[in-house]
Amino acid sequence: MKTFKTLLSLGLLVTSFTPALAAHAESSTTTPQATVQTTTATTESTNDASASQNTAQEQPSINSQFFAKQKAAVLRDLAGSDPVTTAGTEDQSTTSTSQQLKKADYTYMTVTGEVYSSQRGYLGSAKKDDETDNSRSATQFDPNSPISVKDVNGGTTGAFERRQLDFEGFDSINSDITLPTVSGLGEGEQPWVYYGFDSQSGNAIEAGYAYQTGTHRWLPYIRSNGFYYGDSTVQKYDTNQIKNVKFYLAKTVSSDTYYSAYFVVDNAQILIAPTKWTDSDTNSTSVKRVTSIAKKAFDGSNILGRTMNQRYENVQVSRFNEEQAYPWSQYTEYTENRNGRWYGTLDNSPKYVHRDWINSSIYSDN
Repeated sequence: MKTFKTLLSLGLLVTSFTPALAAHAESSTTTPQATVQTTTATTESTNDASASQNTAQEQPSINSQFFAKQKAAVLRDLAGSDPVTTAGTEDQSTTSTSQQLKKADYTYMTVTGEVYSSQRGYLGSAKKDDETDNSRSATQFDPNSPISVKDVNGGTTGAFERRQLDFEGFDSINSDITLPTVSGLGEGEQPWVYYGFDSQSGNAIEAGYAYQTGTHRWLPYIRSNGFYYGDSTVQKYDTNQIKNVKFYLAKTVSSDTYYSAYFVVDNAQILIAPTKWTDSDTNSTSVKRVTSIAKKAFDGSNILGRTMNQRYENVQVSRFNEEQAYPWSQYTEYTENRNGRWYGTLDNSPKYVHRDWINSSIYSDN
């Protein structure tokens, strides 16, 4: 176990621990809608595997400014001359050419094979022919042959956008989180914004923010053999931007058998929970980030609510055998079809997931 992370977790435990832990069934802040949290769970965490840890790093270059430069380059090609500026060209639609530019959709593939669209966000990942693995596929959604929610891991638990890295031993994830605007929820529907770790041994854990349908607030939580919630002193609301939200796995002391999970916001420890992670899991932990509306027995069309403009920014992850954290985009997202079911990065279902630059919204497009 890394000394730095061990000391960090121990220091937080001694100096920053707050009485903000509450078992899901016993929390004084868990209002009558807590039953909804138990039954809906969070859209898909029980059968996958992932993890991570980090420090501050530069934001990945795949963002609005990047695509503004790409559009400027295309505008130059279309017009036969340099554009007025390489940033903010979307706002300078004074000619028919720039009007064309404003409506255009541009795609880009990173050196690691991730494919992005300026209007639709992340599209998938590609592999060179000599790297093809027949057990996995990045083309999980064929517009002409949509996937049934029954064929997606966690698919019947709700509508969600899931982004996931492969099982490379991640132990932390950190980002700035903007909570979405919630409206029109139907019976049994509950929004969630969270990180998750899965291991190939079958262990799974998640942490983030759960929308309280009775009080219209967001409470931090960890789900690990039950739910642990923060109290009202750390609650948030729609559209709140929460800086430096970390979720990581670490031992309190190096001699421990099991790892603990820590949820930290802007260097203040909010929650701790026990886990089933041991040293044997450290080389095969995956990490994910999710925005969702959970609903029991989701059939692909029976969610009425909307969550608008949720975003993760400055996303950093690290692995158990590394001290340094790196941008999410430095690693390859994975999608896998295993035993007839899809795991990893995907939309469930595509008609519910809408992206505008780095914003993600969940609602039916019907």
